[in-house]
Amino acid sequence: MIQKITLKIEGMECPNCSMILESVEDKLEGVLMIEASYHKGQMKIEYDEKQVTLQQIKAEVQRLGYQVSDEG
Repeated sequence: MIQKITLKIEGMECPNCSMILESVEDKLEGVLMIEASYHKGQMKIEYDEKQVTLQQIKAEVQRLGYQVSDEG
């Protein structure tokens, strides 16, 4: 099933940070779309939960050096 979520990201300071986070789309199978905004400090994600979990996505974001939490 396809899921869409917006996550709050801490540590993005420039457009390059957004590009780094958007690269997660290429690294994890099942991530269909990532749109990161350093201005808003968030990333929108569309993923297939049959192929990848939200925890896997969050772990990859943290591995890249950013703090992640669910958007409230």
